[in-house]
Amino acid sequence: MRKPRPLARGSVVRLVAPCGPVPAERFAAGVQVLAGFGLVPRWDPRLFATEGFLAGPDDQRAGELVAAFTGDDADGVIAARGGYGVMRLLPALEARASDLRPRLFQGFSDLTALHLFFLGAGDLVTFHGPNVTTLAQADAESLRRARNALLGLDREATFRWDGLRTVTGGKARGRLVAGNLSMLGAMMGTRFAPPLRGTILVMEDVNEPVYRLDRLLTQLALAADAAGIAGVVIGELGARAEDADSLVATVRRFAQALGRPVVTGFPAGHGTLLHPVPEGVEAVLDADQGVLQVVEDPFAS
Repeated sequence: MRKPRPLARGSVVRLVAPCGPVPAERFAAGVQVLAGFGLVPRWDPRLFATEGFLAGPDDQRAGELVAAFTGDDADGVIAARGGYGVMRLLPALEARASDLRPRLFQGFSDLTALHLFFLGAGDLVTFHGPNVTTLAQADAESLRRARNALLGLDREATFRWDGLRTVTGGKARGRLVAGNLSMLGAMMGTRFAPPLRGTILVMEDVNEPVYRLDRLLTQLALAADAAGIAGVVIGELGARAEDADSLVATVRRFAQALGRPVVTGFPAGHGTLLHPVPEGVEAVLDADQGVLQVVEDPFAS
């Protein structure tokens, strides 16, 4: 895997909109957070384009991404927001894969498709973490970790999580793949499918009824390479509060079917908790103790 260099105070970060239309007020609030980190956010005016449920036509959104990863005017790239759209851009990015530079990239939700592209065709370590429009709503610990992840600070503590809840015990070591559960399911069967063999999956979701979550988890457990999964870490899944007991039962059934170490309670989701997770690096999961620890430096030396 190619690794990006960490950012520093004064680093330019290119903000891109490869998904849905960008809400201006929330975007501005997130830009202020990045500036508070000491970074210099820049973006093209086309970022606020709209075309139905997308932030402009496919060719413009793809061109913006390519420019962000090939131009000389950026040290890192952060997604403005999520919302469906990235899948449509993957063939255009694939055609330029050899031109894309190993820059630090961060995003989540629908950006899962882009992370999977970089894990495969791009061979690049990226970060599943806050989009610009979610930074201002993040809690203090998520912001602290986001800053540390972007700047490469206190790496061992930034990428260690204690207090996770055991569903199925055991220990696992594997390459981290983090993303939105719905998008991981949507990408299965494509040439950009999530790698499962030898991986520790970190998953979150939002606004999905329990029967859909059950379907997605069952699909994962039935996947051809499911036996190769090293372990699973589950964050917020966005089910309704009144469905909490049903969700617990669903996760238990999934863990039993998978037969691998599984924990819940990871601080990632579409609310105030969203700790950054490096994609494509080695980590160790101790499901008995409820600890996930990244053991490989996600940055280039």
